[in-house]
Amino acid sequence: MTALAMVIGMLPMALGLGDGGEQNAPLGRAVIGGLLFGTMSTLLFVPVVFSAVHGWLKRREAHTASTPALSAN
Repeated sequence: MTALAMVIGMLPMALGLGDGGEQNAPLGRAVIGGLLFGTMSTLLFVPVVFSAVHGWLKRREAHTASTPALSAN
């Protein structure tokens, strides 16, 4: 919600509205692009990495539980 509010708030700047707006438009576009990229990567990348690590740990735990312990004899 915060990122969406920021993107909506940056739209007039990115569109270059107002006096001298064409100077600040690239900055507004860069901020909007960064916010959208950061939000999407957080919503997609973090859960995928968490799921991968969680699955790897479960497989490792199952493997160590099924492997008999070696005796020191």
